[in-house]
Amino acid sequence: MLKYDENVYRAIFEPDTTSPASTIPERLSAVHPLTVYDNLPFIYEDCEAVQRKVLSEILERAQGTVYADDHGLNGVHTLEAWRSVAKTSLYPDYQSYIEREMDGEKGQLYNAETALYVATTGSTGNIKYFLESKAGNVAKDFMMTVRGLYLRHTLPIIANMEAKNLTITNYAPVDNGHDKNTLTVRASGQTARNIRKRTGTMNILSVEFWESSGITAHDRDYLIGAYALNEAMFSKVCCNNLIHFGRILDRIIAEGQQMINDIRNGEFSVPMPDDVRETLRAEFPPNPVRADVLQDIYNQNGCLITCPDDVEAIWPELQAAMGWLAASVGRDAREVLRRLPKKVKCHDMGYGASEGKLTIPMKLGSATGACAPFNCFYEFLPVEQAGDVEAQPLCMWEVEKGKYYELMITTYSGLYRYNMLDVVKVVDFVGKTPVVLFCGKSSDKIVMDRKVIYGYQIADAVQAAEKELDIEFDLLQAFGNGDAFHLLLETKTELPYEKVKTVVNRVTEKYLGCKPKSIYMMDHGYKNRLFTERTRIDRGACGIKLPVVVDSAPEHDILQIL
Repeated sequence: MLKYDENVYRAIFEPDTTSPASTIPERLSAVHPLTVYDNLPFIYEDCEAVQRKVLSEILERAQGTVYADDHGLNGVHTLEAWRSVAKTSLYPDYQSYIEREMDGEKGQLYNAETALYVATTGSTGNIKYFLESKAGNVAKDFMMTVRGLYLRHTLPIIANMEAKNLTITNYAPVDNGHDKNTLTVRASGQTARNIRKRTGTMNILSVEFWESSGITAHDRDYLIGAYALNEAMFSKVCCNNLIHFGRILDRIIAEGQQMINDIRNGEFSVPMPDDVRETLRAEFPPNPVRADVLQDIYNQNGCLITCPDDVEAIWPELQAAMGWLAASVGRDAREVLRRLPKKVKCHDMGYGASEGKLTIPMKLGSATGACAPFNCFYEFLPVEQAGDVEAQPLCMWEVEKGKYYELMITTYSGLYRYNMLDVVKVVDFVGKTPVVLFCGKSSDKIVMDRKVIYGYQIADAVQAAEKELDIEFDLLQAFGNGDAFHLLLETKTELPYEKVKTVVNRVTEKYLGCKPKSIYMMDHGYKNRLFTERTRIDRGACGIKLPVVVDSAPEHDILQIL
């Protein structure tokens, strides 16, 4: 046996049957967090045994449910039996079960308590609901605890109770929706909401700020800028897509004097309902001392921010930035990080979605993360087998380094071999547990007459061209027609166009087996306008991921076609 702490070992393999904590995430969350952290190397090494136990627990909770009756899961308790009967599933396969559960017909997906309903809104604006069992909710919360332990190790500022957090999320209203006894929450803001309630005064923005209604997304961004400027101890920014913080910096540049006046007077100069204004006024008193500091910086430059040194002058304690660093959002993060002082260190937030939190980031500046053997059951389908209904996905201890897979999860909240439609790459192992990189959606691809090119393959090729050119493209998109594809690129760097064309053509030919028919160089503000177009009252740029593959070329904002 590996040298587990006895409490951790019992929580996973020898549960107390008299204890109300009935699942591995619940039992582990009752162990001291540092003890769990010290034992993670054993869990990573022992991933097969842990994963088999997780699957067994989830299947036990499925017995006798409507879903199990309909899909032949009754009597299935082991991995071997699971592999003989389990079918790949997508969200539409659950919709009717979720609707019935929310209408009061319990036992649809699992035999356990439902803690809340999770609402998530896609790009179409249509709301999707998921059931969240108590165990599933604990699993997500425990994942945040484990991620936080790594953060404390790599970024000591995280543990400083005097350091202030600027956490930018989507609006997260809470209501009782269908069921008066069960909360309905927004997936996009719920995790941050829970963290804010635990960390209290460490947060620059309060729960009340995020749950205040009647404020447009545009005005809310202004308010975030004013709150941030008002806090001299601002030390950590946390935002799924860090481009949102970049947009806050843009507002500070454009409206800094107005924000300084608001700080001096303790009054917000943007429209909002009277009751909201009264609530926020109590947490934003007049601060003439801070206003004087900011006014001096403004007077020196005629603007608050002209370069990273100005950011350091405004916030001398700013040391950490946390966000998604993978796929297209990683390109957005890179753009924002260029604007910050070099002492600001970046840490990935971890790969996840409404359905689950899936990886544990372990290193500064890395977009990768380890799968969490205790969190849910993971399966991996090689991308070359995607769409093959007979293909058998692999378990986490069966995958190969360097290979690409579609990820499937089975959760404590009633998702069974649920295809995330995400492509991940196995980049390494910690123990026997895969460390993966989220590459993009499997639907993000160009289908040409004789070839299919995934968005992540295009991104890899362009990244190689960037290194050779010593240029960072802030936007990369592509579209196809017939048997050709085209690139859209945006950068604030002055470009030697002919060299760009030569290098991009050569590198894409090497990586993709073909070169773009044309390269559209886009106006410097094009990407920012894409984010503005997609912003809604309940969703800012922090929750937006721009796709790599688009339908066609834009009609405007083109600087040059190569």
